[in-house]
Amino acid sequence: MNTNQTPSPWQQIIDRLAGPPNETVLAARKGKPFWLRHRVFLVGMFTSLALLVAPEFVNQWNRVPDPATLQTLQVRILRTDLTEPHLLVELPDGQRQSMEWPVDIGLRGRFISHAWTDAQRESLPGCMATVQGAPLSLTFTKRFRIWSLDCPEKNISINFNTTSKGHAERLLPSLLIALCIFLPCGLLQTLVFLREKRGRL
Repeated sequence: MNTNQTPSPWQQIIDRLAGPPNETVLAARKGKPFWLRHRVFLVGMFTSLALLVAPEFVNQWNRVPDPATLQTLQVRILRTDLTEPHLLVELPDGQRQSMEWPVDIGLRGRFISHAWTDAQRESLPGCMATVQGAPLSLTFTKRFRIWSLDCPEKNISINFNTTSKGHAERLLPSLLIALCIFLPCGLLQTLVFLREKRGRL
């Protein structure tokens, strides 16, 4: 029986990318647990999950809600900011709470919202307003997202249709960009795993 069979094209590609086995390294790692044999792969994988996958998953989870599920709150706007949290408000019971417009969720944060104009943002502090929103899910900190705001005394009204349409239009490009990042990242992690498996890393 011929044991020197020609490797398949797929196997040849793996051999070329991963390199030949380093028997010395493999012998030293023999018997060690998986997390010690593949430390580089695991660090890279967990970093990718934390920086790329998790934020996009949270973004997709917190999509445009059913307007019937939104909470309606009467608030006094104390401060507005260009980036999130976009508003600091006071509730009727005196409690202060941060709120934000629909923006992408990421570890670095500091996203600008286009739900309002600069003139509206600058004139809202001190206004008694009605807001509709909901708490965000799966975030490390307590966050409240508003989808509509009405301030009659300043003649400012930002409705759900405007904010939901803008947010939905951003979600699809965001997902496509994320997929374009996930694919090469996944291929790189696969290469790292194969090279570690052969003792080349």
